[in-house]
Amino acid sequence: MAAGDTLLIFEPLGNRPPASGFATLDLRGEFVILDFDDATNEQARFHAKVPSHFKGGNLKVLVAWTSTTAITGNIKLRLELTRIPLGANLDALPAAGVSFEIVATCPATSGVLVALESTPLTLTGLAPADLVRLAVTRLATDGADTMAGDWELVAVEIKEA
Repeated sequence: MAAGDTLLIFEPLGNRPPASGFATLDLRGEFVILDFDDATNEQARFHAKVPSHFKGGNLKVLVAWTSTTAITGNIKLRLELTRIPLGANLDALPAAGVSFEIVATCPATSGVLVALESTPLTLTGLAPADLVRLAVTRLATDGADTMAGDWELVAVEIKEA
């Protein structure tokens, strides 16, 4: 792989929600989205096998999103990547290998698709045949999250940095 190449793509129907505090499926036009509430912290989780063409290196996370009604304010997210190697016990997953928070400004028009991008990240030891788990949490109760209404997750892409 080369810098900028796509490694994984996660879409809302691939969500493996936690038992509580989960984002809910909804529609925006013909697109399935995940709604994250503005009053409570909600999470979505995605799992995938790392493809054989991954040669190691840093990653970037790109999130495509919009808002249900808001046209002002900021959202605050926590994104966590966990490496799950062969031989790991799926009943006791390891802690996230990379966790970061990001604040993004709401689009000026509800429904307009926008994206946010992480800085390059290192998920130590990630290799082909590993599983990777991505957890996306809207930190709605954080003072930096000022956007009223639902935050809508459209897709997440993980690229080689």
